[in-house]
Amino acid sequence: MGRNGFHGPEDTQKVLAYFETTATGFAAIYESPRLVDRIFRGDMYERFRRTLQACDPSSGRSVLDIGCGSGQYVTALAERGAREVVGLDFAANMLRIATDNARRAGVADKCRFIEGDFLTYPFDRRFDYVIAVGLFDYIAEPLPFLHRARELTTGKFVATFPRVLTWRALVRKARLRLAGCPVFFYTRGRVGDLLRQAGFAIERNEVCGKIYFATARPSHQGEVR
Repeated sequence: MGRNGFHGPEDTQKVLAYFETTATGFAAIYESPRLVDRIFRGDMYERFRRTLQACDPSSGRSVLDIGCGSGQYVTALAERGAREVVGLDFAANMLRIATDNARRAGVADKCRFIEGDFLTYPFDRRFDYVIAVGLFDYIAEPLPFLHRARELTTGKFVATFPRVLTWRALVRKARLRLAGCPVFFYTRGRVGDLLRQAGFAIERNEVCGKIYFATARPSHQGEVR
């Protein structure tokens, strides 16, 4: 496994190339969704709603969005009153769109975007909320990412994981293989095991359409049931 959590540098470059070339289309799924998006990507909109709900209250809080993409979560959390939202991604085209989104929304002063590697970037602080939505789809070895997220989380961690036993998993795997992009899927049990191994106490690990939606806290705070 490479230091980026992929099988090797070639996988890192494949994922990067995919998101550099699809950045505009990906952003449009949130900004101007088509009917087909609303029908077949309903879980994307639901995970957005649940993530904002999980980060409530946002007012005065700090947030780190790992794999922030085109910045929809960053902008939305800043609009809801977060004092600082940091979005990290390795796709420069995504970050350009994210920066423009924050500026148009009038929250650029609360948002900071970083082009870099989550596992090695030298953060100088921890965050009230850390979110990783749509990240683990492309990570071959998620545990190092989860350990790092645990180190940086003072309050709550929010993450999604694509479910393995769905029709969409087969279609998506075939589609992304044609695009040269690796993708990975999870069982509910594996999600729980990974979170616990990383030192999290699980709050929620539930089905949300074709994904698992999970929230957790650093385990020293005790598990909430």
